[in-house]
Amino acid sequence: MNYKQILKELYSLENIKFTQTLVNMSLLLRKLDNPHNKLKYIHVAGTNGKGSVCAMISYILINAGYKVGMYTSPHLKKFNERIRINNKLISDKDIVKYYLRIRNCKTKCTFFEITTAMAFLYFNDKKVDFVVLETGLGGRLDSTNVITPLISIITNVAFEHTEYLGNKIEKIAYEKAGIIKKKIPVVTAAEGIALATIKKISNKENSKSIIINRNKIKIYCNKNSIRFDIDNHKNLKLKNLNGSFQIENAAIAVKAIEILNNNKKIKINKTNIINGLKNAKWPGRFQFIRKNILIDCAHNPNSFKILFNELKYIDYNKLILVVGFSNDKDIRTISKIIKPLADKIIITKSNNERAFSPITIKKYFNKNSIIIKNPKKALIYAKKVVTKNDLILITGSIFLLGEII
Repeated sequence: MNYKQILKELYSLENIKFTQTLVNMSLLLRKLDNPHNKLKYIHVAGTNGKGSVCAMISYILINAGYKVGMYTSPHLKKFNERIRINNKLISDKDIVKYYLRIRNCKTKCTFFEITTAMAFLYFNDKKVDFVVLETGLGGRLDSTNVITPLISIITNVAFEHTEYLGNKIEKIAYEKAGIIKKKIPVVTAAEGIALATIKKISNKENSKSIIINRNKIKIYCNKNSIRFDIDNHKNLKLKNLNGSFQIENAAIAVKAIEILNNNKKIKINKTNIINGLKNAKWPGRFQFIRKNILIDCAHNPNSFKILFNELKYIDYNKLILVVGFSNDKDIRTISKIIKPLADKIIITKSNNERAFSPITIKKYFNKNSIIIKNPKKALIYAKKVVTKNDLILITGSIFLLGEII
């Protein structure tokens, strides 16, 4: 089998119904001689910001000279993005190699279970020093939750995947907090009921909880950069990651690194942290691809609130939206956030099988919305109707962004 055939077969497994259990994952890994047990992990869960936090931590560790595996999902443009070492993507050849090793086990695992097992095998074979591991969905019964990490991270908690995680914040927080392990510290920026739930579980596991309080982060802005201080870390800058919301993600990453350093799990100095954050990249997050074209992979109500709050700091006349969503998103709530602020809405659809029908989406937007099913044609149309001081925003789905950029 070649690379394209492998991906076709892999993607066909997305149709397998997701069952909330770690049994199949554990059985598969046992057949593979448990490669996951031989690695050191930083485990990251949460509703929003997981990928950015993973990227920042990885860049800091790489700057300190470590060999770092990073596993994230979904990908923006190419499947290989999910599995990388020191920011070098896994090769097509290795995808074929590791998939076939798993295929020979004759298991009935899901797309995500197999992809996760591939990452474990690859990182173990390549003898990485650390793995920065992002959960796929939830935490407690997520396929990644077969490991014992050096530290756990829960970025924040908001409504998402309610059909799997529950329709109450405390229930969703309970699922996210399932990654907390006995006597393993956890860093979080969660608030309110979610934080109370996380603290309750961390206390039960005798796990120290470290809370990031955004009100204690000192932020200094100018036209060219955002600088911030957290605790004893001063003059930290993000060069490639835009949006003030990234400061909280950076604070989470820095605090996790500091704890690992203090616990002598890693050896990091301030220069590594400064350079790591300065060089960190994570495309598709509040990223300008042209002067008046902004892309962001907001896909749930909380991330849209954050995104539209950030737009307050941008000077523009009219807002032209190009949007598309996956079929498991709360479009009703998202539309209430978008409609009062958008001057024109162009509804489109990615090629992903999970993409929502534009006709269905339009029911929530109506008045200022039109349908152009092809994403690239939707952007071409947006460019035609935009004037000099207007802003085009492409958002709603990482799959949509991947097809457009």
